[in-house]
Amino acid sequence: MLFNSLDYLVFLTVALAGYWGLRHLRVARLVLVLVLSCLFYATSSPWYLGLIFFSTLVDWFVARSIAGSEEDAPRRRWLAVSVVVNLALLGFFKYGLAEDLIRALARGGVLDLDPDLVAIGLPVGISFYTFESLSYCIDVYRRHCPAARTPFELLFFITFFPKLVAGPIARPAELFPQIQGEPRLSRDQVSEGLFLILTGLVKKVIFADFVSINLVDRVFERPDGYTSAEVAVALYGFTLQMYADFSGYTDIARGSGKLFGIELPENFERPYQARSPAEFWRRWHMTLSTWLRDYLYFPLGGSRHGEARTYLNLWLTIFLIGLWHASRTTLLNFLLYGALQASAVALHRYVSRRWPSAGPDPGWLVAAKVLGTMQFVVFTRILFRARDLENAGEVWDQLVLGTGGMANVAPWLWAALLVGFAAHYTPLGWYAALRARFSALPAAGQGAVIALVLGLLLFVANGQTVPYIYFQF
Repeated sequence: MLFNSLDYLVFLTVALAGYWGLRHLRVARLVLVLVLSCLFYATSSPWYLGLIFFSTLVDWFVARSIAGSEEDAPRRRWLAVSVVVNLALLGFFKYGLAEDLIRALARGGVLDLDPDLVAIGLPVGISFYTFESLSYCIDVYRRHCPAARTPFELLFFITFFPKLVAGPIARPAELFPQIQGEPRLSRDQVSEGLFLILTGLVKKVIFADFVSINLVDRVFERPDGYTSAEVAVALYGFTLQMYADFSGYTDIARGSGKLFGIELPENFERPYQARSPAEFWRRWHMTLSTWLRDYLYFPLGGSRHGEARTYLNLWLTIFLIGLWHASRTTLLNFLLYGALQASAVALHRYVSRRWPSAGPDPGWLVAAKVLGTMQFVVFTRILFRARDLENAGEVWDQLVLGTGGMANVAPWLWAALLVGFAAHYTPLGWYAALRARFSALPAAGQGAVIALVLGLLLFVANGQTVPYIYFQF
């Protein structure tokens, strides 16, 4: 079920009515949301619900075993079970090992199937919920959070539908305290939640989908049919699309969470204002970046074991961000993408330490750093969007031909690109002021704004509902 659909608005309304109707009955409330979350997931990937239940129940049992032991050796063994199970599931389905196994069994006569017809789809959201489940066991091992008393608590944490399919990646310490007692909801939370949902829909429909349908998808499908200038515009268009699509999803997820009285973590902080590749990854998909920092970079030693080890740890962490995005068909793309991003972050660290700034950067230097970082982001994302390395090569070859002409970039596309990027570079205070004005409106005024925005979105969408980019991860 897509957030940018009427079905989701109806589903969310029904879920909220049931949740608040059961606000005094904790177990019934958790079970209701669990059932609704399963229904939500089943609309996209019904055959893989069992994977979520399997990994979650394994980790519930593992965490209880860890919490029940005081000795380090058995605690480490139980944690190893969680790590192996979760990473095995991720690799088995995300990187095509399940498909390879079934084909091998079919060729060996064990299964009565045509090996050439075997195709196993990627379970939607598997990269997100396996990381959440794994972080739960690690946090219990580190004694950062208690083990869930019942499977329902952990299942609620993993499957809470606003974040289930594409994050943000939540931590147990963030969510568990919010579901322990009776929920509370303030007028400010409702206003902020509605405002986030509206802004998320605007980002998705007007900036992400419109640019994707009318330019980006067409260029990557047949790059040889476009001039170099049009390919370059499409790359900037995809950069806007990615941000509007993913941050728009996060806005709707966080806004929906607020209507349940639940605060989900922020995932973006104006990433295209970053002055370096390292700062970009601190601002982009922040819940993934901080997850890998806390559960990989620091355990590897961080910066505590000398310069060479620090660079290795840093490189591996950023490289794995690229690998996290990969699937069987795009593995080579993301291995190269991850290597480029990791090398750029390591190089920035070396340069900034070798030639440190004497003081605050002047305005022209800030602009130059932002512009340079942006170009690196834009052009490395050829690998992110291309369906394979061959397609990436085709796009790059067309880009460097140097041909001009913009006949395929319509005026409305220019308007969407200019407004989208301009909004991203406005002062953050402007967004906060707009949100405050919406929150200050009476209920009738907020309803009028919502109706006006939804009408505009229906007109722009023209009946086309585009899946979110991060559903494939």
